[in-house]
Amino acid sequence: MKITTLVENHPNQDQPALKAEHGESFYIELGDHIYLSDVGQSENFAENAAQMGINLARVEVLAISHHHYDHGGGLRRFFGENETAPVYMRSSVDADFIAVDESAPERYIGLDRGLIKQHKDRIVTVNTSQEVAPGLHLLTDIPYEYDKPNGDQRLKMRFGGETKPDTFEHEMVTVLEEADGLVILTGCAHNGVLNMIAAVKQAFPGKPIKAVIGGFHLKHEKDTAVRQIGEKLLEMDIPIIITGHCTGDHAAAVLGEVLGDRLQVLYTGLVINV
Repeated sequence: MKITTLVENHPNQDQPALKAEHGESFYIELGDHIYLSDVGQSENFAENAAQMGINLARVEVLAISHHHYDHGGGLRRFFGENETAPVYMRSSVDADFIAVDESAPERYIGLDRGLIKQHKDRIVTVNTSQEVAPGLHLLTDIPYEYDKPNGDQRLKMRFGGETKPDTFEHEMVTVLEEADGLVILTGCAHNGVLNMIAAVKQAFPGKPIKAVIGGFHLKHEKDTAVRQIGEKLLEMDIPIIITGHCTGDHAAAVLGEVLGDRLQVLYTGLVINV
């Protein structure tokens, strides 16, 4: 399996022409199949794909990990590049997703509803865990065995004039399956990376996990909490853990103190063979 990071927060020092942004997008070559997980917040994922000689028209399926702009903001460009691939995403409550931060103005962080309506024939709603294409599983049954990241308290849902904490029921786990094991793509892991791994273990009992890749949303967590997550990941004996995006550089460094060489940091253009 080969996974190419089309866009991520961190720039590529060896390929400065590739554009980085606060977002995430992975081009996945799984056997004879081509999949895409997320499309970042803009057209940069597609510009980078062109720079790397990747043809997005070959993508058979796109999975959007959750309904936030930094994972689905590039949808308009994707629809322009690819005329056939279905776009899988979880159903969402009829609410505005917003970020409320004391140090910044309130802002909308959801997807472009008009665009989704315009392309409703391409959208497939996922309500139950399922294999949507060969080796590509989308899990919606995420247990609550571990605490969710505290930083998520900034993220809200607004129904008319009522504002509530985001429940993140619009998030799913993407699992890539091969004969020798599984690769987990977490998106932002708003439900908690450990809970996402627990979901995979429930869905695939006894099947080894080869890698966990994506954001862990730990930027606003205390070091003690991050270290505890690292220790739990170490206990799980997952050989490859690659994180970035919303994890935060400091939290990633703390995880690295626990996980050592087992941890790698994501960057735009990173190619992962696993």
